[in-house]
Amino acid sequence: MPKRGQRKQLVSLILLVKAIFVIILFMISQLTIQNIGLIDKLTIDFRQHLNILTGETGAGKSILIDALRFVLGERVNTSLVRNPKLPCTVEAVFEIQKKSMCEYDAFLEYFNEENQLIINRSYLPDSRSRIKINGFTVTLTQLKKLGDNLVDFHGPHDHQLLFSVQSHIKILDRLSNIDTLKESYLKNYYKYSELLKKQIELKEMAVSREKELDTLKYQINELSSVPLDEAKHEELLSEQKKLNNRERIYENLNSVIGMLENEETGINETIRKAFGPMKNLTNIDESTKNFMEQLNTLQETADDLLNNLTAYRNSLCFDTETTLNINSSCDIYYSIKRKYGPTLKAAFKFYEEAKEKYELMSNLEHNTASLNKEITFLQEKLKKTADKISKQRNKTASALQKTIEKELKALGIKQVEFECRVKKTALNQDGCDSVEFYISPNAGESLKPLADIVSSGEAARVMLALKKALIEVDLVPVLIFDEIDAQIGGRLGTITGRKLKELSLGRQVILITHLPQIASFADAHYKVVKKVIANRTITTIEYLENEIRVKELAEMMSDEKESPIAINHAREMLAKASE
Repeated sequence: MPKRGQRKQLVSLILLVKAIFVIILFMISQLTIQNIGLIDKLTIDFRQHLNILTGETGAGKSILIDALRFVLGERVNTSLVRNPKLPCTVEAVFEIQKKSMCEYDAFLEYFNEENQLIINRSYLPDSRSRIKINGFTVTLTQLKKLGDNLVDFHGPHDHQLLFSVQSHIKILDRLSNIDTLKESYLKNYYKYSELLKKQIELKEMAVSREKELDTLKYQINELSSVPLDEAKHEELLSEQKKLNNRERIYENLNSVIGMLENEETGINETIRKAFGPMKNLTNIDESTKNFMEQLNTLQETADDLLNNLTAYRNSLCFDTETTLNINSSCDIYYSIKRKYGPTLKAAFKFYEEAKEKYELMSNLEHNTASLNKEITFLQEKLKKTADKISKQRNKTASALQKTIEKELKALGIKQVEFECRVKKTALNQDGCDSVEFYISPNAGESLKPLADIVSSGEAARVMLALKKALIEVDLVPVLIFDEIDAQIGGRLGTITGRKLKELSLGRQVILITHLPQIASFADAHYKVVKKVIANRTITTIEYLENEIRVKELAEMMSDEKESPIAINHAREMLAKASE
């Protein structure tokens, strides 16, 4: 059996292998930028692991980060558009080597056969924006949702995660291995919240119970006075229409019947008179016998029509009582739809809810006692689960404190004290705890809330330390750092570079730096260059390797004045970084 030290080495090796496996799965492979800042058109092919951008101030390094922010959903800065008469376009290609590792709702609908995610966003001269993902047009909301799962930006203004107290409990929970406990807790907490709402409703009911019962009883009686059925209502409306038009019905019926049976001019008399000439016609020409048959049919049809109309007239009943009943029912339907509608379906729903509420209020004492018992039972259950969650949080908080202090001390904040404070609270959807990060970056100072005291340079290093701590649970595959070397000197640059290198084993890292010590750790080193071509200033990018890279590091060390000492120093720096 391995000894304790050997076990630690084994665990570290397993974590390293896991991290190396993750990087293969998801990365940004290419970025194309057109008509932004000093860029006409530029394409960068990124590599796995640690990608570093260097170059003189003003060359356009930050514009590359701005372009990435734009293509992933952030608002366009119109002042960066190079030629306002042309569209500015950014396209980012993400490679997904293993689809099963990225099965988030945000990704799945856009996958193609090449396991690529191609995001193209254009800002047009008419101020409209066009966004496509793998050829499909999407909304800005959809793009932002996707972008949040793809890339994590960290620049001078991207430390809200640290400064937002609400995010601290989420960070701690990601490290605490309490997903199953939280899922069980939340399921019961939502039930508990609904019961508390019901308890408040019952208390409010008790105050005005008698008056409420009378109102509900009246509503139930009113709604049950007629069938809440659209077909029945339509039938009544049809009857009412007949009643309201009875005089016109009789008038038109008598007119039609008179036209059919008038002894001198009626249709029946006219048909009867036609039989004599028709008979003479058939005697002369036997081929016209079918006309006689048609005349017989016509007479039968006219007789049937007359009989049916007469029977319909005799069946009509417009007595006063029937009229009053039908009009009364129609008035009730109108009132019901106005009060509880606008449809009978909505009125029926109100009727069912009123009956349920009436039953509840009629048995208020019994229902209140039963509800309180259920709330107490759930409350005890929640407390037990919350205590388990709290215990695990406190354990993780202690480990996180040691990890963060160790990382920050290595990053140059030597006297740092860090604390993840877990305080008891009333039951809420997170359990029974509140979590806040406290820090003292200098000796002799008391611990204060993290958001109150860290500088931008310290914030960048705290964020880097947190990222190291979260490396195994953070699902965002690409990290981008801008100006992480603020207020960091040469020796600390080497330490920071090594930390970034370690971080890049678990995901792709892209960063801008002015420090050669950090740049020496790059797996892919790019130089952003400003050139004047045809009297126009443009930004280009160069991939550096071998002696060209050595020369760039030497120039960074000696303020762009190349010297043999700087060249030797650059080679030594690269050799140490690769150890």
